[in-house]
Amino acid sequence: MADKEDPRDVGTFQSREDGQLHFTPETAASAFPVAAPTNATPLEEEEPEGVIPPSPLWAMKDRRHEQWPHLFGHPDRIRACVGSGDAAVYAIDDGKRHCMIGRRVGGTADGCIYSLTARVTKDIYESLASGATDGKHAFLAGIDAGLSGIVESPGVSNVFDVDFYQHPEDIPAEYLPPAPFIEFANDLPTADR
Repeated sequence: MADKEDPRDVGTFQSREDGQLHFTPETAASAFPVAAPTNATPLEEEEPEGVIPPSPLWAMKDRRHEQWPHLFGHPDRIRACVGSGDAAVYAIDDGKRHCMIGRRVGGTADGCIYSLTARVTKDIYESLASGATDGKHAFLAGIDAGLSGIVESPGVSNVFDVDFYQHPEDIPAEYLPPAPFIEFANDLPTADR
């Protein structure tokens, strides 16, 4: 009988006898194992509202400053969509005094979606939610604006930085609401941190 290759020793991750994963065969006995994920990634977890699509939700979660666990629920939790279509702006809480806002800017044929995000004060968010401010002006009033790429694959939270905008006026006009969704011919280059 011919020797068969052990299927546990194929690919980037190697499997140990106990089912845990490690990176290379020589680390099996000495490295702390990495458990294979069996369900949602942290960016997908605890989103029962279903209000915000993965992109920009994952980008906003990745860029927010604060997230504190709450033993008795989350009293200041915000998950909202303001507007519709190309004018839609999504919001999540970011501490007691701020929110992250985001919108889908465009995508590529391979499934990467690009989202614009910014950090705004709760006052700006409330003004947006009440209709006193539109999405464009909310982004222009924000700080820490950036463009993120998100690969929307089940079970994968792949978020990467594409661009950062030091000043609101640096945000390209075609990325601000209510500009239409852009079909990018090629992937955008990633940002250097």
